[in-house]
Amino acid sequence: MKNYFLILIIVISFLSCQRENSEFLGGSLNDQFGELVVLEPFKSNTANFNFSIVSPRFFEAQWSKNLNWSLSVRATQTGATKTFTGYSNKLDIDNASWDGSADDFPSFMKDDVCQATLTLSDSDTIIELTTTVNVSEIKNPQEGLKVVADFEDGLPVNSLPFVQSGAELTVTENSAAVGSNYLHLGGYVPYDYLLTSIKIPVQDMDIFSATSPLLLYFNMATIGGILGEVPANQFIKIIIREDDGSNLSNGEKYSMEINPVNWDTWQLFTLPYSDFVLESAPVNNLREPGKINQIEIMCLSCPAESAPDGPTCPENTDLIVKTDIDFIAFTQNESYKP
Repeated sequence: MKNYFLILIIVISFLSCQRENSEFLGGSLNDQFGELVVLEPFKSNTANFNFSIVSPRFFEAQWSKNLNWSLSVRATQTGATKTFTGYSNKLDIDNASWDGSADDFPSFMKDDVCQATLTLSDSDTIIELTTTVNVSEIKNPQEGLKVVADFEDGLPVNSLPFVQSGAELTVTENSAAVGSNYLHLGGYVPYDYLLTSIKIPVQDMDIFSATSPLLLYFNMATIGGILGEVPANQFIKIIIREDDGSNLSNGEKYSMEINPVNWDTWQLFTLPYSDFVLESAPVNNLREPGKINQIEIMCLSCPAESAPDGPTCPENTDLIVKTDIDFIAFTQNESYKP
């Protein structure tokens, strides 16, 4: 009799567990072995995305099982991209909202026509769905942004360019990181490390007087060229000068290198001011954001034939240096969001 009641209790417990977990087991089995079917079409909640106002802007779709998905938005004119990824059985306002930012430079521009591609894949099937969305207005400037140079109107006023024989420093149209223009730095100078440079005055930095150098970010878009066509060891040096109650020639200087510049698409270089290294005689060595009054950008590469100091690199013979820049800016508390 005791055995009978024991068996009965076990059976009841088993059936109870089955009922409690049936939904989980069914969902899990469906995710593993169920057919992948699109249940609701892939679309945007509106055809025109206005990123300058507060309003919902998102993509939506639904399919038959939970899986890893990716969503890529690409502007046909600028090549700007934005990527979303996740694990679910749908897109909605919670996982596919877009604030107008890009993954990296270039940034999206007003009137960009964008193709959005949703990729769904399980062990047996890959489905790609596409839709189109227009950027009617770009996002507003992020809080704490100060643009130093964007080259849209040429070189900044009172900037000081230096160009060696054989080097190039030119404001160039099309394919910019932001807007229409960028600054091309490069050329062929086989007799010196320095090819060209530009000193850009910086004004009104007193807005950052109370900002810690840990929280002031230097930001700049950079692009090199295809390896084999440009030197593998080309690089950029950035010098930030402060006004310490003296003139530019003897104020404190802090520097950082981007070495090498060996990529052929626009990329964001961003770094807190606290990471810049003192390279002048110290006044107080405090890195005071409110006293910054000049930025110098130098284009350099190991020369192929001779150098005033340092080694030479014969492998760089006939290779044209390209270290282009765009959109020099400071931001507060966080890096710039393209």
